[in-house]
Amino acid sequence: MANAHRTAPERRVLLANPRGFCAGVERAIDTVEQALARHGAPVYVRRAIVHNRAVVERLEGLGAIFVQEVDEIPEGAVAILSAHGSARAVRHAAEARHLRMVDAICPLVAKVHAEVEAWYRAGRHVFLIGHLGHPEVVGTLGQVPSGAVSVIAQPSDLDTLDLPPNSAVAYAVQTTFAVRDAEETIAAIKARFRDVAGPRSSDICYATTNRQQAVEALAASCDLVLVVGDVMSSNARRLTEVAEAAGAPRAVLIAGADGLPMDLLAAATTVGLTAAASTPASAVDGVCAALTAQGFALEEAEGLSEKVRFRSVSLDPLHPAPQSGSLEERLTRLRAEIDAALDAAIGQARGRDRRLAEAMRYATIGGGKRFRALLVAAVSELVGGSPAQALRVGAAIECVHAQSLVHDDLPCMDDDDLRRGRPTLHRKFDEATAVLAGDALLALAFELLADEPTHPDPAVRAQLVLSLARAVGQDGLAGGQMMDLYPPARPTAQDMFECESRKTGALIRFAVEAGTLLGRCSAEERMRLLRFAENLGLVFQIRDDMLDTIGDADVVGKALRKDEAAGRKGATSLLGLEGAARQASELESACHEALSPFGPRAMPLRDLARFAVSRMH
Repeated sequence: MANAHRTAPERRVLLANPRGFCAGVERAIDTVEQALARHGAPVYVRRAIVHNRAVVERLEGLGAIFVQEVDEIPEGAVAILSAHGSARAVRHAAEARHLRMVDAICPLVAKVHAEVEAWYRAGRHVFLIGHLGHPEVVGTLGQVPSGAVSVIAQPSDLDTLDLPPNSAVAYAVQTTFAVRDAEETIAAIKARFRDVAGPRSSDICYATTNRQQAVEALAASCDLVLVVGDVMSSNARRLTEVAEAAGAPRAVLIAGADGLPMDLLAAATTVGLTAAASTPASAVDGVCAALTAQGFALEEAEGLSEKVRFRSVSLDPLHPAPQSGSLEERLTRLRAEIDAALDAAIGQARGRDRRLAEAMRYATIGGGKRFRALLVAAVSELVGGSPAQALRVGAAIECVHAQSLVHDDLPCMDDDDLRRGRPTLHRKFDEATAVLAGDALLALAFELLADEPTHPDPAVRAQLVLSLARAVGQDGLAGGQMMDLYPPARPTAQDMFECESRKTGALIRFAVEAGTLLGRCSAEERMRLLRFAENLGLVFQIRDDMLDTIGDADVVGKALRKDEAAGRKGATSLLGLEGAARQASELESACHEALSPFGPRAMPLRDLARFAVSRMH
């Protein structure tokens, strides 16, 4: 009799927190709305701005026209590229049609693009952990040449790739990928390859991570989990997979209230409800209203409160800045300019020894990364300096760098036969010519800095000369080289860092300091740039030590593992390969932190930091 009076169990809906729109989606939608308000209809959008049909239909009602490719857009029209990111070819096609182009790419996707390009330029094969064919993956692949990136979705996909274990690789992750699946695949990559580079922080979008963790927390206590989202949404589909993996008997993806699985609801007491990052609040509200009508009580689950906000997209037409382009494009331009500057500086004056001039050209022209010269140019651009003046300073630094390599290769020093894949200067000519060519290059560096075209202010030229002298003297390059040749009997990590800070870091610090002298910056900005330089110099040398252990002599362009044979201690011998990689990663993070107040203007310097820690030569 007591059973007849038992009340029915309360039916409830646990609302996952967070759920629904993320900052990137809000930013993309706002971009289309603001473009319509500013330019009027129509505004053209390539592909779905976000993966939600209801959102697209609402924007269409406001006057947005969605197309598949930019060649469907009338010339000169306003064109918005989707939040998922676009291949370089898409941007080039838009520029060819003179479109007033606005890129609404999510900043977190843009981060992945930058990482993949930097690793490709550094000579690494890149694994993109993601779903082949997804728009974000297609856009990321389009940042680099075909074949530079392999898309993998699970550890077993590695078995289909013909890459030896000593390959230098890197990985990036689709921002909407499942967190646990990504972790398993990353672990498999690290288990298979010795030299693996990865992002400083997770590529997976904070919103994807938070929503997956929120649904994981409530899945096991639910009879059914409902995910509100579009079937085209990757992050929505991942939420259903995560819910079932976390213990939910069933997880169903629905677009809205019309898609409620009434048969499953009839048997459910506790229903979990979440929404993809591309799902509008109106869709969630509609589902909640329908569930309330079915007798369910709504209950907010505990969770994170997201406070992330992204800066609005500029609606001004995008024009490339004078120094725009990829790191490799900037290096290609600068190499040609530096070679021309060095050739002119060495000159063809009568009375000069032709053999000495030939040796100087052999040491400086047509080779080298021009890393230090690009560093001067990037810092000078950041603080408003003259490109022509930066080029002269860059040429001076390349003279000093070449001189240090010429002398370093001599039999009395490292006794190397190859440099950059060709005979060292003393092998190509002779030892005496090598010594004199090095001396002449050092003198030419100071001549370039002291000459009036480098800067109209004599005080600035004097400071440049003084700073370079210190960078190559007892407290700089020469002192560091001496420490390298005659290290303590039991060198410590601190000894090693002190040596490398002088041997490699001094010239890199001078490049940054020189760049600040060519423009205008505050004391705080200068301090931050010099801190960046200090960390960058150590990163560069640690990577040199790592390449001496794991590099390919044909790629590096010189004999390897000679320091080890001579008993000299570098980063890898003192810290181990993993320890050296970890130290380099920490120093790279410090580089980025020092640049943070400069915002997007410092992107060329961030590219150089990524290159330094991942380069293969």
